[in-house]
Amino acid sequence: MPVLVMTRCRVDDFDTWRPKFDAFVSTQPTLLSYRVWQGADDPNLLFLLETWESREAADAMLSHPQLDELMAADGVDVSSVMTDIVDEVI
Repeated sequence: MPVLVMTRCRVDDFDTWRPKFDAFVSTQPTLLSYRVWQGADDPNLLFLLETWESREAADAMLSHPQLDELMAADGVDVSSVMTDIVDEVI
């Protein structure tokens, strides 16, 4: 069953970060879709919504041992990252 991952984070520079993020997600076969929002007054404040194929796929991505290192290399302020796995309530 698909699962949603919601992430709030800050990046150094959106225009530098975005191509790197798009390149990353293009390599993720279990990522079904994603959307990116920017803060209305701060383009470097981001909100991401990712739909993963399963909870296991999302957990595997979130527990990757180099995730923080990879995000930092792409300009993400790792201390700002807040991630939640959510279920839709109908």
